[in-house]
Amino acid sequence: MATQVIMPRMGSTVVDGMIKKWLIQDESPVSQYQALAEVSSEKVTIEIPAPAAGILHILKPAGARVPVGEPIATIQ
Repeated sequence: MATQVIMPRMGSTVVDGMIKKWLIQDESPVSQYQALAEVSSEKVTIEIPAPAAGILHILKPAGARVPVGEPIATIQ
């Protein structure tokens, strides 16, 4: 079963975020808690950690604006 990587809430009024860059290439192995991507809102830039170990499958490209809670990748 795949684990979803979702766009996190980066503030109480933030409704979306932008994927600044992927730190891991698509179809690459990742370990749990490894930094996957940099995402930003108007006020903050954060790194998203892998919620599980496995193979990363990117769903949204760098530069995409994604609503909070929407999947940006899966890990299988």
